[in-house]
Amino acid sequence: MLFFLGCIYNGMHPDCAEKRSHMPSKESNTPETNNENVVKFKPSKEKVGKSTKKRNPITLTQITTYAILGLLAVVLIVGVFPSFGGGGSSPTSIVFGTYDKAPIEFANGNYFYRQYQVQAQTNKESTDSAAYQVWRAAFENTVFFTAVSQMAEKVGFRVVEESLNQAILNAGVYNKDGKFDTATYEKASVEYKNQINQQYTDNLPVQTIMTDLSTILSSKGEIDYIIEMGNTSRSFDYVVFDASRYPDDLTAAYAIANPSLFTQIDISLISVADEATANSIREKITSGTISFADAAKENSIDTFAADGGRAGVFYLFELQSNFTDAEQVNLLFSTAPGQVSQAFATPSGYALYQVESAPTLADFSDKEVLADVKRYIGSSDTGVVTAYLQEKAAAFAASDAVTQDFAAAAQKEGLSVISVDATPANVGGSSYLSSFSYTDMGGGLTEAASDAAIMKTLYTLPVGSITEPLAAKGAFLIAKVTGETDQTNENNEYLRSIYPYLSESQNQQDFIQAVFTSSKLEDNFLSVFLSDIMGVKSN
Repeated sequence: MLFFLGCIYNGMHPDCAEKRSHMPSKESNTPETNNENVVKFKPSKEKVGKSTKKRNPITLTQITTYAILGLLAVVLIVGVFPSFGGGGSSPTSIVFGTYDKAPIEFANGNYFYRQYQVQAQTNKESTDSAAYQVWRAAFENTVFFTAVSQMAEKVGFRVVEESLNQAILNAGVYNKDGKFDTATYEKASVEYKNQINQQYTDNLPVQTIMTDLSTILSSKGEIDYIIEMGNTSRSFDYVVFDASRYPDDLTAAYAIANPSLFTQIDISLISVADEATANSIREKITSGTISFADAAKENSIDTFAADGGRAGVFYLFELQSNFTDAEQVNLLFSTAPGQVSQAFATPSGYALYQVESAPTLADFSDKEVLADVKRYIGSSDTGVVTAYLQEKAAAFAASDAVTQDFAAAAQKEGLSVISVDATPANVGGSSYLSSFSYTDMGGGLTEAASDAAIMKTLYTLPVGSITEPLAAKGAFLIAKVTGETDQTNENNEYLRSIYPYLSESQNQQDFIQAVFTSSKLEDNFLSVFLSDIMGVKSN
């Protein structure tokens, strides 16, 4: 079984679910068995693409990702392996953090070092993110190894020679034609034998503890309870009242009252890692040594670089999240057309902007602009529309037409009906049961289901009933209970047969999660990786 904890690139922050702001441009184009790797963490690959469609959203998270990918692009894997023992100022080790005060240290020949070698052998891609993936996987394996080793030490676990020899025999390290070969063993160098002994001495505690976790038995009562939880499923139809239904006149009035948010500016952008680089580039541009477009192509580490930094037209509210100090966006909007801004701090580094044309106030009679204003209200100022939407949803739910024909009533109001297949009452989001995450293509019930009171309503109302307005992230849902079914005996028996295996997997995942969310872990990986491996200096 493969495990990976954390978010690639977004993993630079503890919380991967940061608030995101859309930035649409109107113009822009059971662990694997391995001698080294008892538990293998496999980072997911970040999908990176460049938008060429009008108004295709580019999120702040994407810009952050592009910036980090740009940093990684400067070297290949073969170029980021530090040298030790070569004299001069070369370090003897690199410390990426600690676990319960024990250093997570990369040093010649140690566990981290060997994990790096294993990961580099299994990931030979020369993509932008490969170096990060190799080092991060080696780091996480070392953190886990350190945590389990400390646990083994505390309980007095000791690797005895008999167990060590048996493990090496079982692995077939010295086998020939499927069985142990004395000649192969005797031909092996002392250094190789010592390496093998050390690897298995390191790994046996981890293997033993993970095996113990995977062999914890589940009681019959526990299995019966899980089956009972998912025994009854319900199906639903629902409609959504969200900010898109806010009246155009009220939307325009809101925009007129908040004109700065909806002022638009046409910009080009250069993203770099540090302030010194940004200021150096700005000086070259302003002195006429290089054009902004050429400087972007040569230096920028975001998705607009290939187009000479041309980003397109943005609202002020869309750009705010690309500033560490959101108020500084006003300085950009006061920059004269054709001029290059000062270097502004961003969540991923620093940015230079060239203003292509003076800011203009959006046309609030334009349907597309009004849709953008509603999008802003729905994501950033939901209090404006809450009362209106709740009132409209309640009126819809109370109408006789809805009771008589839900679909026809929805169509009359211009509402789309979303149908959800039979789903059990999975209040806690158990991975053992199906949930709205799999059956609700609209996402509304998935969002509402995080509220236990709403789930109780959905699963206790009589079949055929219409709910009152259900709050769901700035919107309101009206749902109809369309049916109720019981699981078949065949499904129940299938769950009964696979539950022990699911439980074993969950035990392992819970244990790994506990290690990586523990307050004992000090994770300095990103900053050390950028400074000591990639050579990016912070200010």
